[in-house]
Order: sequence, then structure tokens, then C-alpha cells
Amino acid sequence: MERGEIATFDYAQVIAGLPGGFHFPARMTAVQLRPGELALISPIPIDDALARRIAELGQVSYLLAPNLHHHLYLAAASARYPGAAVLAPPGLASKRPELRISGTLDRELPPALRGALEVIRLEGAPAVDEFAFYHRATATLVVTDLVFNILQPRGFWAHLILWITGCHGQLAATRTWRLLVKDRPALARSLQRLLELPLRTLVMAHGEIVRDDAHARLREALRRWLPAPAALPLRA
Repeated sequence: MERGEIATFDYAQVIAGLPGGFHFPARMTAVQLRPGELALISPIPIDDALARRIAELGQVSYLLAPNLHHHLYLAAASARYPGAAVLAPPGLASKRPELRISGTLDRELPPALRGALEVIRLEGAPAVDEFAFYHRATATLVVTDLVFNILQPRGFWAHLILWITGCHGQLAATRTWRLLVKDRPALARSLQRLLELPLRTLVMAHGEIVRDDAHARLREALRRWLPAPAALPLRA
């Protein structure tokens, strides 16, 4: 990792509860805030081998829970990095009171985070309360459950569930958002803010990273939630 860059770490997550499990790949993103200092977005299970790889990049100063659903591995990461501040959506402390949470992502962030990242709250879907992270130095947008890009699902349940939710083998927002969005105009404003950013790379927690035409492809994936373009006036 060079100064100002990010690194990603993938985890072959299998969610139990279905025969054979639901293969649902997950990703953690490490952001270098300044030389030798890291933030980990959406921690995955970190064993000793992975911890050594992370240590080669720098010291973990922040653990970021990006929404109210991505907290499964946060307690273990917090125990491994007891000196790291844990920042999360404001509702996570009541949902998981046993977690060590230092602060919330909706408040003014520490200077090291503000210097490297623009943090954008996706309004309008309080049951998710997702925050997106824009890394200025690399023009990289890191999202979590806003869109999936699982191009080659593994196993029966992955194929079925991704097909039902409308994101099988493509970059897309799941149909689940229709149930979760309570304030569509608020979400549209948040998404428009994302799309105003100069974007080269799109990183999501589930699926393949988008490095080509990231801005146009993200706009297309979010088209349902954006205002319709204004009609051009008719010429006389």
C-alpha cells in the first residue's frame, strides 16, 4: 500500500440457516489515513495471518461499522485492536449494547478521518442507516449494501436469493430497498451527492470491484431511486 491508497480483503462468508449455507462473499476495506495509520471499514474475521498482513500496512486506529447490519465481526476486531476507536451508525449501540462503540459516524469525525475520507450518510432508509466513504486520494467510493456485484454466485441458495432480489450476476441495488426506503426524496438527495463525486473505482462489500466506467455504472444501478431527468422543452 502506497501513501494515500486503499487495500481490500475478501472473505468467503457462508451464512448458516439454509442447507449447505448461503455463500455470500464479504469484503473489508483498509484505508490509509496518513503514513502508518489505518481505518478498517466493515471488518471481516481477522486471524493472525491476516493481522500480520494488515500490520505491514500500518496501525489500525479506527474500526468503522458502515451500517446497522455489518457488525457480525466487529466485536472480534475490537478485541484484536483495543486501541482503535470504533465508529458506527447512531443506532448500533442500542442494537448491540455489548459492543465497544467510541462514537457515531453522523457526528464530526476525527481530523485523520476527515482528511482522507468524505463520509456520506444515505438518508431515507433508517433500518439500514448506511454510510458511504469516499477516498479522495484515489477517487474511490466504498459502499456496503447499497449495491451488490456478485457476478458468479456460488451454490444454489446464492443463485436463488440473488435472482429473487434482482441482483444476480450484475451490479445492482437489491429489491429489498423497496421495503427499507421510507423517504425516497431523502435517499435520492444522498445518491445524487454520491454521483457528484469524481469517481474512478467503486468498492462494495459484496461482489467484484468496479474499476471501469464506475460512475456511469453506479448511476445506472441506482437509476430507480434517482429523479427522472427533466423533459426538454418542445421547440416551436
